[in-house]
Amino acid sequence: MAFPWNRGDGQDQTAPADARRRARGRRARQEAARVESSRSTREKRHERLAWGIGAGLLVLVIGIVVFGFYQEFYRPPRVWAGSVRDQEFKMGDLVERIRVLQGLSGQVDLSTVPFEYLRDLLNAEVLRQAAPNLGFRLADEDIDGVIKAQFYPSVPEGQESDPGQLDQEFRNNYQIFLARTGLAAADFRVIVQEQLALQQLGLMLGRTIPETTEQVEVEWIRSEIEGRIDVGAIRARLGSEKTGGGEEFVKVAGEVGIPAGFADRTGYVGWVPEGAFPELDGALFGDEERDIPPLEVGEISGPIFTQDGIYIVRLLTGPTDREFSNQMRNKLNIELVTKWQTNEQIRGANEGWLRMNFNSKWYAWVADQVRLSAPRVAPGQQGASGQGAPGGQGFPGGQR
Repeated sequence: MAFPWNRGDGQDQTAPADARRRARGRRARQEAARVESSRSTREKRHERLAWGIGAGLLVLVIGIVVFGFYQEFYRPPRVWAGSVRDQEFKMGDLVERIRVLQGLSGQVDLSTVPFEYLRDLLNAEVLRQAAPNLGFRLADEDIDGVIKAQFYPSVPEGQESDPGQLDQEFRNNYQIFLARTGLAAADFRVIVQEQLALQQLGLMLGRTIPETTEQVEVEWIRSEIEGRIDVGAIRARLGSEKTGGGEEFVKVAGEVGIPAGFADRTGYVGWVPEGAFPELDGALFGDEERDIPPLEVGEISGPIFTQDGIYIVRLLTGPTDREFSNQMRNKLNIELVTKWQTNEQIRGANEGWLRMNFNSKWYAWVADQVRLSAPRVAPGQQGASGQGAPGGQGFPGGQR
């Protein structure tokens, strides 16, 4: 028996299918949402990662720039170069002092000056601290007197002058000198004070030199250390040490010798006391500790390498008690000052109150900084009134 079709029966049959379709739709939408969410999450993660990498690279670049700036510009001038007790000198102080020399002389020898100037700075500080115990006077009025003597205009004899005008001219000369050298007045006063102390040390040690002493008469041939002359070939031209037999000493000295202020063009030096040329003392006076006999009269030495040059020496007259020439007294006086400074350096290093921090890296940095500064005064140029740096034994803290 057939039953009539009922609408409710159709709905009952289609409802599961619709539900399944809706369920599939929901699942599809949920899956699409999950996919979209996953894609969005990945994109956000990639975006955050990209931002993180970018920020990291930016921080790295900034760090490199900052570190480079610190290493190249900020740190080097503040690195300590040396100290004497509680007084410390930095690399920047050393550069500034060398620039003073550059301003005064117009040029500097960067192959030697950085180390020499650091040593001179320390020597000057050692002497400054020792000055009270040595009885040296380094008062402001003494410094004023040196500066005034250096820059005060001279008045021709018999000519009247206005004191006020002379004072004004003195101030102008001094200010022009400071401007041309780039020096502050306070810095120049420090230089003058150091020179005063050095001069007083020289005077004190000079009083220990006797009126007469044994001296030998010599002549020599001097060559520069960095010169291209073959000193072996020069020595060979002179023949054997004692008998000679070669070319005349005077002739060879005149052709290749570089006098440097003590020998004339023929190589003749004159009378030399022991200690005036310490590195030649072994040849001229002998050295018992090293079992080195002195040259005999007429004997010619082999090449002697010193810090000042290469020497070939001939002894003309043996030890004779004589008075000093002014030149040799001054040379011996300078050597006594150098010896005092060297002894103080050794004592300070041994006792720990003198320290130095200088190597090839800092040497190169100091030299590069000085090269950046063009000379402020052309070579040979002096102050407006014809005066340059104060006289005496050279620039601050040492001899030149």
